[in-house]
Amino acid sequence: MVAMALRVSSAGACPRRIELEAWGVEGLPLWEGSERAFAEGNMHEQSILEWACEYLPNGPYVLHSQQKEVSIFYHDKELLVGHIDGLATNNEGVTVLLEAKALAKRAFTEIREKGLKEAHPQYFTQVQLYLYALGLEKGYLIARNKDTPKTRFWDHYIEEVVYDAEFVEAELKRLEELAIKIEQGVEIEPPFNPEDNWQCRQPWCPYTEKCFPEYYKNSRQPKTAKVDMELSALVEQYVELGEEISEMQEIREGIKEQIMERVGSEPVMAGEYVVYTKERITETIDTKKVREVVPAEVLQGLMKVSRSQVLYVKPAAEE
Repeated sequence: MVAMALRVSSAGACPRRIELEAWGVEGLPLWEGSERAFAEGNMHEQSILEWACEYLPNGPYVLHSQQKEVSIFYHDKELLVGHIDGLATNNEGVTVLLEAKALAKRAFTEIREKGLKEAHPQYFTQVQLYLYALGLEKGYLIARNKDTPKTRFWDHYIEEVVYDAEFVEAELKRLEELAIKIEQGVEIEPPFNPEDNWQCRQPWCPYTEKCFPEYYKNSRQPKTAKVDMELSALVEQYVELGEEISEMQEIREGIKEQIMERVGSEPVMAGEYVVYTKERITETIDTKKVREVVPAEVLQGLMKVSRSQVLYVKPAAEE
């Protein structure tokens, strides 16, 4: 008999992690990056929902029922509980579910390119379960790129999610079996492993060492890197700044092309600036041809060799 209710928001997460959390097993302290992401999600939620009500298809909509609690019963037992972000109703009386997510640029791009179900199955499951609980036929996942450059308004992505009865029934059956195992103390085998899934590694999962105690200890693991939790914030900032710089450079080059199309060699007054173009001649040496005509001993005396350390930063998912 199921005597506990799972959270809708975590229903699509790793079942082993859900089990350990339900049992109160102590893992590593919650990563500050995760805490910040949660806080940022709360900060953005209201404005995302308000934006959606204005720009969703068949709008405008009126926002209501924010943080409404819902319960899902299965076989006459309460299986899941959760709180929706909100509902919205348009002038025709059509009501839809709204779920707002503030995502980092990488996650935002992934969901836009692959779609919700493939990119973020946990969010897809969450929306489907809420639709079932509310008896609605469709809802919308509204994602915001929280790393949008400050030169423009937020980038948003809207995906319509249509209720899938077959998918929900399969999930309810799976979650009921999980809840029973949790209650009965049945150990679940980890369905993922840190070798193949970056979300199974520290610091993203606090239970890596519980499930795979040898992962960070076995020196024969060529893909294992030592963990430095304090360094993660600096690396995140480094990557984010690099992405912002690249995007800003792309914008700057586009603006430069527009200016050059309107300006010639004659000076043009543009506000407080004088703008004009000027030809620049650049000379380069064809090193391949030099090697063909200059003797190796002479070339060796002309060459200057310098050494420097190169920093490589790539997503853990690629390891």
